[in-house]
Amino acid sequence: MKKIYLFFMIVLALIFTGCQEEDEAQAVVIKDSKSFKELKKQGNKTYSLETATGETIKLTVENDTLTSKDLENKVVLINFWATWCPPCKEEIPMFNRVYEKYKDDFIIIGVLYEKNKDMKALAEFLRQYNMKFPVTINEQENFRMAKNFDDVKRVPESFLYGKDGKFLEKYVGLVDEQSLITHIKDSLK
Repeated sequence: MKKIYLFFMIVLALIFTGCQEEDEAQAVVIKDSKSFKELKKQGNKTYSLETATGETIKLTVENDTLTSKDLENKVVLINFWATWCPPCKEEIPMFNRVYEKYKDDFIIIGVLYEKNKDMKALAEFLRQYNMKFPVTINEQENFRMAKNFDDVKRVPESFLYGKDGKFLEKYVGLVDEQSLITHIKDSLK
């Protein structure tokens, strides 16, 4: 009997202490709605990437599958990089070679992972390194994409998708040229 009485008293206490004044409840809702909007924005897996040449590449990555009308029937390497990063600079000549050799079936999207980059300095860098593949420049969209792509924090980091859009491989650090070529050739079969 004492247990039932105690249980009844706890339930009543929770009911009466759980109520708040209306102003306090609204303040919580306002805070939560902002957080929800931010979380929803982070969860959006569709990206509209602006390139240094003024083009837009639209793609969606969800459940390890990349879909895009702009990239249909191509092997896609999404490479997060920065101009100050020595390994990033080191892999550019290899990327240019592979991109030129397989450009009908393969594309690299260089996602600039750098804050406050001066566009004139970037243009000079792209010219100096003769980057043949698209480089995306919208800082906000690039960083949102990096967050959604396994929370990229270091560069270079790359994600490879087959012609069917299925995820193939993640590279942390330099991309292995032979592995990349093998994946491209396998997708051509």
